[in-house]
Amino acid sequence: MRTSIIIVAGAAIASAAPSALAQFNSHFGLNHVDGAIVTEDWVSGPGYLGPDRVFAGQLDASGFAADPGTNSVGGTFPTPGEIGFNFLHELRVWDGSTFTPTAGETLTMSFAGGILSATTDAGFVAGWATAVRDESSHPTNSSQWGRHHIHPNYTLNPAPGQMTAADGVYLIELEWFYSGAESIATSDATWLLMSFNADGEVSAAADYVRNVIVPSPGAAVVLAGAFGLMGARRRRA
Repeated sequence: MRTSIIIVAGAAIASAAPSALAQFNSHFGLNHVDGAIVTEDWVSGPGYLGPDRVFAGQLDASGFAADPGTNSVGGTFPTPGEIGFNFLHELRVWDGSTFTPTAGETLTMSFAGGILSATTDAGFVAGWATAVRDESSHPTNSSQWGRHHIHPNYTLNPAPGQMTAADGVYLIELEWFYSGAESIATSDATWLLMSFNADGEVSAAADYVRNVIVPSPGAAVVLAGAFGLMGARRRRA
């Protein structure tokens, strides 16, 4: 069962989203396009910078981070409503050439002092949701209505029996969903690279995700065309 919580106004955190992972992301830009959630690069001021499905964050020496958060412009989502996430895959780690299962490390995303919490495991793990800003949370600032902006806590958990997690670039696969006033389709899979004492490996790891893991936008079209051609040949035979 999904867990949710209403968010009251909070302080804005400066953002500097990278282009092609030139630096670490401070936000996932969550947009509502053609009836679905679309993830985009985000920077304060301009806001959305265009669709993207690969993001990066940096864990501190203790294995903790509060970025990337979520962000969107006012009016993006119908109110009342909630935005949430689900984990789609076990946590993986970069070995220099591909991503492999960890030695037992997991990653937890939490919020509101741990009231909301989800930890990666084998396969799908239901996450949690928080409210889109509306007249209840921001009664005197209508420009915020329809916006979603939070900063969850990310915690890298050591493997059982270990005091600390192994250094590396960890890969989280997740999706974003909306529930509320209207029907909005869940986002495509999104990948988040979290660096733990391995900043120099992020670029290569990100290139691998983009070039090998993320489905090519035209792959489905090509595949459908191939099957259509095969069907036509059978009919002519």
